[in-house]
Amino acid sequence: MSNNNVNDQFTKEINDVMQLVVSNVYMQTNNIDVAYPYVAGAPGGGKTTALTELCNQLKWGLISTHFALKPLEETGGIPQFENIDIGGKNTLATIWSFPDIMKQLYLEAEKHKIVIWLLDDIHLCTSVHMAMLYELLTERKLRDYKIPKNVAIVMAGNHSDNKAGAKTMFSAIINRVMLLPVYTSYNNWKTKFAIKNKVHPAIISFFGNSKFEQFFHEEEQVDTPWGSPRSWTRFSNLISQLEKWKKKELASDELLYLSQAHVSKEAASEFLQYYKIFMKFDVKKILANTESFELPESGVDQYAMLFALCTYYSSLKDPNEIVKPISKILYKYITNAPDLGVMAIHEIIDIEKALNKRNLYLKLADELNAIEPGLTFRLLKEINDV
Repeated sequence: MSNNNVNDQFTKEINDVMQLVVSNVYMQTNNIDVAYPYVAGAPGGGKTTALTELCNQLKWGLISTHFALKPLEETGGIPQFENIDIGGKNTLATIWSFPDIMKQLYLEAEKHKIVIWLLDDIHLCTSVHMAMLYELLTERKLRDYKIPKNVAIVMAGNHSDNKAGAKTMFSAIINRVMLLPVYTSYNNWKTKFAIKNKVHPAIISFFGNSKFEQFFHEEEQVDTPWGSPRSWTRFSNLISQLEKWKKKELASDELLYLSQAHVSKEAASEFLQYYKIFMKFDVKKILANTESFELPESGVDQYAMLFALCTYYSSLKDPNEIVKPISKILYKYITNAPDLGVMAIHEIIDIEKALNKRNLYLKLADELNAIEPGLTFRLLKEINDV
């Protein structure tokens, strides 16, 4: 689903839908007849990642199969022959070998109480694969081989999207699935994935500005790059590594060339301008000179610098050493740009949750309260009102 569908009442945020998947999996593995979940959304939205994270959290097993791309013999076995007697006449009959995917499922089922069998990119199924899928969804078996009882089937794909190569599904298959249209929100992507996976801070903060939200998950294109959580993440991995090797920020022409290889030209151009602003702030120098520090005049500069400050905190093994200086900077924001000051507190809380760090905000609150008695209470009220 593109961003245009985010407010559609029939489309939900992907992490909310994962709770429905959990309930369905428990029902499947307790022999309750329910439709199989089909998590459907735009390419690159993190469907597979969300299901993988779900299994990691619950300590479930996971077998991920690109069902439509697998050779038939891997999912359906290889035909073999045996002689059988029919009415006193010796006849050559066909039997099927134990499918390779079934072997994987049984081995995984022995290791875990519950296993999810993810049939990924299910929208690419041809008629031959759909015939096999029909048997699987109807009788929970392939070539008469039953799947283990503690294995639950979950599907993911890009339903009815011709740009993503979607084939028309058999109506009998659609009637056996629970179609769950999803989208990926920036806030959930940031708190549940981007921070802890160290997505480049310029990219994370870029989308924190509502002006650029349109580029987070762009409309799919066939022959030109377009932005998605997946493409932005891979772009992040590339530029982060290049910065590490070069030990400096990337030159404008290089960054523009690389960004246009991952996302739309408009998104690449806007990100280049933001990257140049974000990378110009020396946070260590700012924190070492808090008394003489003055807020930038530009609102974009104020936002970028504040996010750079929060990102620097998240990179420290022991952030306690910056509690005092960072509280002084935050107070200047709270005094002169209160909306950004509240945003900074939000951001630090999000970082703490994502990284399981729970101490800095409380210490920051004490420091801010020491500067202005009652300030912490007022900030908490504003945060809760947002």
